[in-house]
Amino acid sequence: MAIFIIMIAYILGIIWGLYIKNIVPLILLIIAIILIRKIKKVRKLNKYIKILIPNKRLILILITFTISFTYICILEKSFKTKYKNIPEKIKVEAIVISNVKQKEYKDEYIIKINAIDSNRKYNTTHLKLSINNKKNKLEYGDKIIFTGEFKEPEVQRNYGGFDYKQYLKTQKIYGIVTTNKIEKIEKGKYNKLLILINKINQKIVDNSNKILEREEASLLTGILIGNKENLSKDMQESFRNSNLSHILAVSGAHVTYVILGITFLLKKSKTNKKISKIITIFLLIIFIYLTGETPSVIRACIMSIYIIVR
Repeated sequence: MAIFIIMIAYILGIIWGLYIKNIVPLILLIIAIILIRKIKKVRKLNKYIKILIPNKRLILILITFTISFTYICILEKSFKTKYKNIPEKIKVEAIVISNVKQKEYKDEYIIKINAIDSNRKYNTTHLKLSINNKKNKLEYGDKIIFTGEFKEPEVQRNYGGFDYKQYLKTQKIYGIVTTNKIEKIEKGKYNKLLILINKINQKIVDNSNKILEREEASLLTGILIGNKENLSKDMQESFRNSNLSHILAVSGAHVTYVILGITFLLKKSKTNKKISKIITIFLLIIFIYLTGETPSVIRACIMSIYIIVR
């Protein structure tokens, strides 16, 4: 029960930090709950509050909420100020943390910054790298250095329009940097496990493309690992019109199939129950990274892990 309370309080803290951005209403609510506890006349209401939120549970909620609220506020402040006065032309040292996304006239990557103009305060932040020269091919984990032009993402201009800045923000990407020339310093300069997971992901895509036609391969990788990059707009529109878009969005159903497959294999191998749980949790974490850390998969895996450890 305690884990469930922590999760709910943590999520509420994130929502509060993103949309309400003020902790005063929460403090007033807590004061009101404490006062109701003290007023003996309000017996009926007091009785329910004591059942739902005993003293220890209230403290747990408050601590967890405050941690997530503070964390989101720090991230928001960092996002607004870190790249505020950055010059248009910058020298970047970074690590490639995505596979290439090929456009008609350019290649795109996500990079994790080590330094900008030798300043380490940008360490661990992410930028989208756009390379106009398609001869500069990079691989996941490559350490690179280059000089490029920094540009802030476009914000929503019209009501209900697409907010590109907000979209990149969900991926912790602060902006876009464009260049024509890249210098590779070192290969495989990133977390070895993540590099291995990326190779598995790429192998699934490559083998699908070898065996199947492009459209069929894109459909398969979309269903298996949520990779819809090469899926045509007509195909995606057909799925939307048929109310089958959820098939292409890796989520709870896919996680269920993964758990069923792992459970079946572990039972066949007569693995110890405790060890089976540890292996299942480890493989679910791998699955999160394999599918690109999408919110739907993270949510489904967290809930699955919670059920497994209960």
